[in-house]
Amino acid sequence: MAISEVPFTPRKSRAGTSRSPKKKTMGAAATPRPTAAALDTSSRLTAEQWFRSKNTTRTYANYVKAGKKFLASWAEEGRETVEGETQGGSLPEYANAFDVIGEHTPTALRMLTAFKCDHEEKKFATAEGLRSSFKSYFERVHGCQGDYWRFNALQNCWEGNPVFEAEYSVYYESLKNRSRQTDISTQALPMLPSDLAIIMGWLDSPKCSEEMSEMKRLYFKAFVTTAFALWARNEEIVNLQAHHVRINQVSPAGCVYTEFRLVLRKTNKDLTKGQTYMIPPDPESPEIDCHYHMGRWLEYLECQMQRSLQPNDYIFPSIASTGQLKYGEAISRTAFENLMEIIVEGSGVLSGRQGKFTTHCFRRGGAQYRFMWAKRKWSLKAVKWWGGWSSSDDVGTIMRYLLDELMAYEQGFSDILMQDRAVDRHETFMGETDTPEGLTKGDLETFQAKLLQQVRDLVIEHTSSPPCTPSKSRISKSYHATPILPISPFSPSPSPSPSPSPTATGYPTPQTSPFKPSTSSHAHSLQAQPAGPMRPSRIPECNTLQDVITYWEDGDQFRGLMVPLRSWPVLWDASEYRSEAVKFSNIRQIYEELTYQCKGDHEVFEGRYPGLKHKFTKLLAAKTLIEAVDMAEL
Repeated sequence: MAISEVPFTPRKSRAGTSRSPKKKTMGAAATPRPTAAALDTSSRLTAEQWFRSKNTTRTYANYVKAGKKFLASWAEEGRETVEGETQGGSLPEYANAFDVIGEHTPTALRMLTAFKCDHEEKKFATAEGLRSSFKSYFERVHGCQGDYWRFNALQNCWEGNPVFEAEYSVYYESLKNRSRQTDISTQALPMLPSDLAIIMGWLDSPKCSEEMSEMKRLYFKAFVTTAFALWARNEEIVNLQAHHVRINQVSPAGCVYTEFRLVLRKTNKDLTKGQTYMIPPDPESPEIDCHYHMGRWLEYLECQMQRSLQPNDYIFPSIASTGQLKYGEAISRTAFENLMEIIVEGSGVLSGRQGKFTTHCFRRGGAQYRFMWAKRKWSLKAVKWWGGWSSSDDVGTIMRYLLDELMAYEQGFSDILMQDRAVDRHETFMGETDTPEGLTKGDLETFQAKLLQQVRDLVIEHTSSPPCTPSKSRISKSYHATPILPISPFSPSPSPSPSPSPTATGYPTPQTSPFKPSTSSHAHSLQAQPAGPMRPSRIPECNTLQDVITYWEDGDQFRGLMVPLRSWPVLWDASEYRSEAVKFSNIRQIYEELTYQCKGDHEVFEGRYPGLKHKFTKLLAAKTLIEAVDMAEL
């Protein structure tokens, strides 16, 4: 039947409204199609707004603007050029080097960097800022793409990005090396509760009350305790508004707390996402009691405003030079740093210490306190969530953040032998604070020797029984089924079982062994059981897959392999069986191939290596070849 002959049945209209409205198709009359120019403009505006933060974009723009101004003034003054031209001549090629990208652009950028870092003696951070800002400027404004800089003779033009020019790159790396060797860095210290206690004590002192207004003291207390509790960065605190904070909340269990919600964090620019923090009172540690200090500050702020806070009111408004609050404007980083320097200097918290406190010290201090110093220490998972770290930050990054800086500012252990030194849990074995008897290296060696001896004795007892035949379809798990009796490491080590007499028909079976002597083992049961610590034996020749399983799981007493190969790394160091390392590695590779790749199934193994079960050398070569092919495909 032709398609045209198929009877048409009209569909019945559904009663009621549709569950979901129909999506508008592209090019619908209600939405006129935008022009290419409009789409290009829209994409550029979106990139300018969201590609980088406003602060970074502003900083980059200032660097570029200052660079162009420098070149213009340099050309007007008619200074001597890099090529050695005399004074008085104009330098038009350098004056426009940042507007017309060409041969002189890298040289102009190097001159600008040298003027800042060599003439004005700015630090390497200035060179980093110049390079980053001009790299972005060349890419986004002039379309200089690529990590190279070269001349295209066919097109008669320069290609790439000028910041990758060879001579400029060498100069930039030279500045970096000079900075590493000559700059004296001042370590930014974390603000810990002990530091906050000193500062809070000074803020409450009569001297500070005379020199500083109540507004600034309450302001600072609320600011620092909030930053410490939330591990917040400076821009996250200064942008807090009233709708981000809810005081005097009560949980279902009746616990009072203050609720904070941080949205625009460094790792989150989505206004619809954020993290909520519940901060309860902490009367035992008033120096870090964010709930108390925030409540007092908000009460004072509403009293000064003579009205309740509106959702868009800043929690920490700017402070004018007259000491009055500017309610519609958030405090700047510089303004808070100035206030912080005054309070830190007045409290004397840094007396006799090297380093300084920055606005980031509260985040560092809060994280390190909860992870290492608090009575109830947090897990790394909790630390990562609370700190708002990105999912791309691995554990190593966070651990370096928590621990490396600790090693950088910690005072050291030069007086650890002095009796008047306060014992700290970070300097004693296993964190014990009560150590009536010191733990010596000899104690550790004794512990290790006794523990290894007991493990060896258990293995010797186990291997004294004849090995069972491994299953042909699955690898035997009998060795793992051996029950291990609890042993005290410092208890006297049990002596090896006595060797049976030559007239004995078999070894006595230990209680910990699941094997039973069989009559087939009489032929080799007359061998004397080794006494005392054993040494790695010679690995017998391996010819088949069955030899691999036997040697690895049970050993082969008849061929002199008294201890299974899988127990060797537990009992001995690799250096003790160096002469057998190649054989050991080959057998281990084949055994792991059967166990992990083939899931212990001999049929799967046969399909992967057909006809090679009884040809160990060819089997090993085939496995190596397959691994090489797999690596090549990757």
